[in-house]
Amino acid sequence: MDVTALVVGGSSAIGSAVAAALAADGHRVRLWGRSRQRLAAACAAVGPDADTEIVDVTDRTALATAAAGLPALRVVVWAAGLFDWADADEADPAAWESVLDVNLVAAAAATRLLLPTLLRTAPSTLIYLGSAAGHTAYAHNAAYVASKHGLTGLARAVWLDVRDRDVKVSLISPGLVAAGAGLRAGAAVDALLAPADVAAAVRFVTGFPVRGCPTEIRLEPQRTP
Repeated sequence: MDVTALVVGGSSAIGSAVAAALAADGHRVRLWGRSRQRLAAACAAVGPDADTEIVDVTDRTALATAAAGLPALRVVVWAAGLFDWADADEADPAAWESVLDVNLVAAAAATRLLLPTLLRTAPSTLIYLGSAAGHTAYAHNAAYVASKHGLTGLARAVWLDVRDRDVKVSLISPGLVAAGAGLRAGAAVDALLAPADVAAAVRFVTGFPVRGCPTEIRLEPQRTP
């Protein structure tokens, strides 16, 4: 399949919704993830314009191998993420290392590996799915907040590096979404953002005229969760 878009973390509810939106816009989409079963379900939901590859982004060798095997891409969406509830004085250091690795260090490593193909096919688009936690602080998840603040800085800096080479770089930061950790927040599901809302923001960025770049988009539920 002549892949034109990649969703890293495509097995998640948000990643799957993003992949479906990109496919609806005519992209052939590849989904990366760690779970074969979840990837298969996501791929089936997206339809015939999608395929999958098992990739653990914390395995730098596997990440490099998968990146080297990609065709020319026009769109990359970083949707991988990890969450952990823990007070700062009680947190498991290993869990914090995993959160920071998946949410920030792996994102930086993947950026270095995937930018060359986006530069070759420019105008192209790189989108990081961040979090409201990348712009403020919350109790009980300091490592997550730190990792998302780091991702915010990464997105801003990468855009400065490639803006004059026709690669749009955007950070989309949703608040509570009815998926993953958002479902454990205790809010009513119908008051939360839907994965499709995040996907709509991705479509907005990818479809934006090449003379401009929506560098940061903040999404929040319209009503207080």
